[in-house]
Amino acid sequence: MRFAPEDEAPIDFEKLNRLDTDGDGIIDGDDNCPSDPNSNQADADGDGFGDVCEPSPLPVDTATTLSLNPLPARVGQPLTLTMTVRNTGSQVALSVGASIPLPEQLDFVSLVSSQGSCTHDRWSSVLCKLGDLPTGRALTVTLQCTPSKTGSLTVKAFALTEALDHDANSGNDMPSLSLTVLP
Repeated sequence: MRFAPEDEAPIDFEKLNRLDTDGDGIIDGDDNCPSDPNSNQADADGDGFGDVCEPSPLPVDTATTLSLNPLPARVGQPLTLTMTVRNTGSQVALSVGASIPLPEQLDFVSLVSSQGSCTHDRWSSVLCKLGDLPTGRALTVTLQCTPSKTGSLTVKAFALTEALDHDANSGNDMPSLSLTVLP
């Protein structure tokens, strides 16, 4: 026997709106863990997921920062640019790579990395193969430059691991700073 669509029971939207899949007394539309009982709706980190069903963090996370000294800079005077990459994850960050594209107003002078190796290419970019970074550790790349023109410019950097698609927070891997160069 086949049923035609008109023979089906109508959808009870009122009942769906009162659905409480996990039986904790909070309807699914208002429940921050609709599949796991949590009547107190605790969410200590405020991310919208209840504490009882908090997603497991990804084990790989690097955080990259950038600093410039002095600020503001002066034409013809030394400027130090430091990129720091920190492993804030719970596993070793494998094969960390980094890049610092230097604005054309900054003349490259020298380069030092705390681990691995870096090169300065003819397009004025610094490219680094920094190796593995253990949990809780940091590495630095320090550039000495000399500003050649006055004005405002933006200095950027980025670092990534072989686990780029699985970095817990890829939003903290590409810092950017504004720099004012005075005469």
